[in-house]
Amino acid sequence: MDHGPVLPARSHSCVRTILFPAILLSTSGHASPIDGTWADRVVYAVHEGQAIYETGVGTPLTFGPFNPANPLWQDPAAAIGPPNTIDYDDLIGFGPVPGGFAGGPMRRIHLAWPAWQWGSGNPDHLGDRPGWLDGRRQNGVGLTQAAQLVVEFDQPVSNNPDDGGAYHWGIDLIVHGNASFAATTAVAADANLNALTLTGGLIAEPLEIVVAQSPSGPWFVADVPGDALFPTQPWAWDRAAGAWTGEPQDWSKPVDPSLTVAELTAGSAADAIDLYDGSAGGTGIDLERLTDETGNPASLDWIRFVRVRDPAGNGGEICALADVPAGPPPGSGCNAADLALPLGVLDLADIGGFVGAFSIGDPLADIADPAGVLDLADIALFVDSFVGECP
Repeated sequence: MDHGPVLPARSHSCVRTILFPAILLSTSGHASPIDGTWADRVVYAVHEGQAIYETGVGTPLTFGPFNPANPLWQDPAAAIGPPNTIDYDDLIGFGPVPGGFAGGPMRRIHLAWPAWQWGSGNPDHLGDRPGWLDGRRQNGVGLTQAAQLVVEFDQPVSNNPDDGGAYHWGIDLIVHGNASFAATTAVAADANLNALTLTGGLIAEPLEIVVAQSPSGPWFVADVPGDALFPTQPWAWDRAAGAWTGEPQDWSKPVDPSLTVAELTAGSAADAIDLYDGSAGGTGIDLERLTDETGNPASLDWIRFVRVRDPAGNGGEICALADVPAGPPPGSGCNAADLALPLGVLDLADIGGFVGAFSIGDPLADIADPAGVLDLADIALFVDSFVGECP
């Protein structure tokens, strides 16, 4: 897909007879622990077909050098978990603080202000100006042509069917890099994004994204690069007030993949955020749009491993990788069983969505307490909610 120029009613009587056998067969009587949205660990090597999570054993999968020019982008583990949402303000500069030197006060990351130094995901740190060695988190890992990063998801990233743009356009995986849109002026922390004009360019350092079901491969190349479209946008902007709301954007919702650089930079930063439609950005990967090792089109039903490389020497960075759920965000439907589109209607799509998610340990099916475990409580709540219908 050309993104433009890149610069440096249903019958309730059958519910219990359909739903319970399908789910109970998948659980074998055991509760299933689940994990969250983000990549769970770095895979340093593979040995006899098994992933290895330390160096010095097996065939290396993750290795440097990682961005030798900047020590803040050399830790592969920085790509695990959610991305940072705030970062030091380079426009204000460096200076002495207790424990060392630091840049200016911590400020919000957005699509025209990327991460660069030490960062944090805690909004309570906004305005802080602490020292370097205070436990703040690195923003990600920087690649070189000689380096490679492989990460693993505990639960499979599933191939979502194309929903025609109702939520995810068939996007399955989101990769957050460190790209940004260029603005006409330096972007101050207190800038009104309604008036901040974008100039038509994307500052990007594209990286190759490759996926697999096993750490031994085979590996399949994604059709779009990482650290390119779409720059990370963690925070919601209030256009009427000309200020940040303090609320997060949706990390698991992709940006419309048909949007181009020209469309996104035809106006202000606030206009671009509106086009994101509540998404926190990131490159969207569709498991229907892959290429195999011989260059032929391919697709996969699911993956667990993602490999990132920089064959062109662009010097890109990876900050996080997120699984896109099969349906809308939990809680957005009319009740706990309304898990699939169209929202407000309980039908076979909701049953299929729940059964599918439950069978692979997807958090989408984690609708009852205790959180983090898939068990009979989730099944009971789904059935009761489905029979109860939408208000």
